[in-house]
Amino acid sequence: MIKAKFFLIIVCCSLLHLVSLQGALSANQKLQYHTEPNIDEALTKLKNKMSQIKTVKTNFIQEKKLAILNEKLILQGTFFLQKPDLFAWHVKKPIQYSLLIKDDIVRQWDEDTKQIQRISLSKNPAFNVVAGQIKEWFFGTYISLLEKYKIIKIEHDPICLTFIPREDAITSKMVKSVTISFRKDERYIQQIFVEENSGDSMLLKFIDTELNIPIDAAAWEVKPGV
Repeated sequence: MIKAKFFLIIVCCSLLHLVSLQGALSANQKLQYHTEPNIDEALTKLKNKMSQIKTVKTNFIQEKKLAILNEKLILQGTFFLQKPDLFAWHVKKPIQYSLLIKDDIVRQWDEDTKQIQRISLSKNPAFNVVAGQIKEWFFGTYISLLEKYKIIKIEHDPICLTFIPREDAITSKMVKSVTISFRKDERYIQQIFVEENSGDSMLLKFIDTELNIPIDAAAWEVKPGV
C-alpha cells in the first residue's frame, strides 16, 4: 500500500490548487475577465443561499488521477465545516489522516508518524492566505474570485460553474480549470473537479451531506478514528 505521507502530499496539493491564488488586477483587467453575462446575479444568488449554511457534515470521495499512472488514487473520509473558522478533513481510507483548521492553528496527523503537527496561521502568512481563501471556496463568496478567474456558467439548473485562471495568475501555471457543481437546491457544493495543466486531475465528491446540524466536538480533534 502507498505510504500515508504520499497521500498526505496528494491531499495538500489538491487543496492548494484550489486556493493558491495571488496578485491583483487593475479596473481595466477586471473588465477584461468579467465576461459572462449576468454572472454577478448568479454569484450573488449562490452567496445568499450558502450564507444561510452555518455547519456542514459530509462524507467525501477524492479521486486523484496522475498522468504518469494508469489508475486513480482514491481517498474517502468526512469533511466538517462550522462558520466562521472551523474546518476538518478526516481521511479514513485507505489511510488515516486528519487536517484541522481551528482558530489560528492548523493541525495535522497521519498514521505513519502518529504525531500531531501544528502550524500557526499568524506566524505563517502563506498558510493564513490559504485559510482565508478556503473560506471563499466553501462559503460561496465567489464574487471575490472575479478578480482572479474568468467564471462561466456551464449548467443552469442546478448551477454549475467553471473557473478559469487569468493568464497572469500564478495559478494558471498549475491549474487549467476548476468546475464546481451544486446540489439541486443550490445550498451547497456537490462536487469539485480540478483539471491541471500537467494532465493530472482531482475530483472531490460530497456524499450524504447534512446542513445546519450540531457538530460533535470530536470532529474538531486531530486523532484517528474520528
